[in-house]
Amino acid sequence: MKVKLNPTAVTDKNIAEFLNERRFTVLFSGGKDSLATLLWVLNNVQHNDWNILYIEVTGNTHPLCIEYVKNTCRSLGVYNKLVIAKRNDLDFFECLRRWGVPIIGKYRWCMYQFKLKLMKAYSHLTVVTGVRRSDSHIRRKILPIGFFKITKNVSVNPIYNWNKKQVLAYIRKHGLELNPCYKIYGHSGSCMFCPYHNKRQIILTLQDPEWREKILSSLAAGKGPISREKYLKWMKYSKLKTITRYLEK
Repeated sequence: MKVKLNPTAVTDKNIAEFLNERRFTVLFSGGKDSLATLLWVLNNVQHNDWNILYIEVTGNTHPLCIEYVKNTCRSLGVYNKLVIAKRNDLDFFECLRRWGVPIIGKYRWCMYQFKLKLMKAYSHLTVVTGVRRSDSHIRRKILPIGFFKITKNVSVNPIYNWNKKQVLAYIRKHGLELNPCYKIYGHSGSCMFCPYHNKRQIILTLQDPEWREKILSSLAAGKGPISREKYLKWMKYSKLKTITRYLEK
């Protein structure tokens, strides 16, 4: 079956039909978007020939996130489908000191070294993601069915056109709780340091002394001017932890 790639022509039914004709892998990060995507798959796919891939970013993923992924898969009855993968030969913060801050359009080594390589090794040809158009201006042109040039995977994005309210409503409808890291750090904890965390996420993350030391010391020792720029930014925000207006949702 051929599925049109025109975003205005593809519907949930088209995407479901596409997935119902092939084996695939759901990429589950422990975040709200990938959770909604996993729920969508459970509601729309008829066959059982698929699995779930969780990729731990070695040294940069919070243990709470890992446990949340395991517990969620258990509660949904799909724990037997879960594959947990990570690089045992690399540590994120050692790489941060060696290579500098990963930046989109320059050298986003975190994506390539810690995620795409593992995705290529452990996923089926077709992968289902929680990518949404409203995530960033870079993703505004994503299609419901696309292609990963590096790994040669077909990417299926069933919630590509959803907004944040729709995602949260869908999760609530199924009676599931969000990853506890959202309340503590403002993000899922899949990547404790990310150069694209917002101000609130940075402040909350740096309130944890263990992660504060690990992140700031690695940025201070990081290679290149971007590492210095990010270090100064994170250091500045680390001093704002007592200013409650920055911690408001």
